[in-house]
Amino acid sequence: MEKTHSWKERWENALREQHKVLFDYEKKSLKSEYAEYIDCPVCGSPDSEFLFEKDWFRHVRCRACSMVYMNPRMNQAATHSFYNSNVNAIYNETKFDQVSDSTTMDDLLNLDNLRLLDSFRGGEKGLLLEVGSAKGYFLSRAREAGYTVHGLELNRPNYEYSRKQLGDTILDKDLSDAHYEDNKFDVVYMRDVIEHIPDPMSFLREVNRVVKPGGVAFFDTHNVDGWIYKIARERHTVFFGFEHPNHWSPRSLGKALSQSGFIARRVKQVSLDFTMSDILGYWVVPSFTTIYPKPVSAMIRIPVNVIRKFLNISPIRWLDRNTLPHIANFFGHGSVMKVIAQKER
Repeated sequence: MEKTHSWKERWENALREQHKVLFDYEKKSLKSEYAEYIDCPVCGSPDSEFLFEKDWFRHVRCRACSMVYMNPRMNQAATHSFYNSNVNAIYNETKFDQVSDSTTMDDLLNLDNLRLLDSFRGGEKGLLLEVGSAKGYFLSRAREAGYTVHGLELNRPNYEYSRKQLGDTILDKDLSDAHYEDNKFDVVYMRDVIEHIPDPMSFLREVNRVVKPGGVAFFDTHNVDGWIYKIARERHTVFFGFEHPNHWSPRSLGKALSQSGFIARRVKQVSLDFTMSDILGYWVVPSFTTIYPKPVSAMIRIPVNVIRKFLNISPIRWLDRNTLPHIANFFGHGSVMKVIAQKER
């Protein structure tokens, strides 16, 4: 009887397969035909400092504007190979192939973002576009709240599902290929999207073009200046060279928005994974985006696991979850940032 592999096993095997396709294992770097060397994707400066390496993907920080990005990064051919591999299909099983309801974390995040958006706009509705709309769960909530919704989704199964649910305003196109008229939307919304965009300045200028004067763009992405990333570094899930060429902070995103005709009006920070238990966990349990984890000695692993068990005791767990996250958010080093930017009138 054929053995059935777990989701994690299939994911890891698919990742390693893609890694072997794209990397030179003698040089421990991207093969030349798949590598693209760049200057800072925000300010264009060639001056950067090395931060760390994860699975041979090199992450650097721009000395001029603080933008964190990969250099070299995968070129278009490599990106196309990855997104058309089994990795994407396996990931979608847990990311999208589930029904979103009012009890899921995903839906709670959608509702929180809608409340934040409505609060900024004074309850005013209008025409809303989501870039990377997946199965349309956020758009369904936005439509219930009174918005007229449009969506762009490149993943074929997600596109077909959401189009059946929401109608022909869902397109399977990039923003640049959708050819919307100027000043069309009151809101352009993106969650976990901007970190995937290799050429963010061209993308943001196109977002600005389709937003009405006084309209807003909403960005929900990880804050690379968050304390959890400074501590966990390459061990953290978000550092995933196959999909995330860019990593934003309030400073770097604010600069990019200003250069593309937006003003950052509101920044909210949220820390869902900045607890002592999470911090320690990243040192003993490799994130699922790690292909070749660094070994952890028993001298570290055993005491860390003992401490984590102590932190899981009910009152201690409550204290852990209700202290560090709020401190990180207060000082502007939260894990996730939600940025509302307004187009200049």
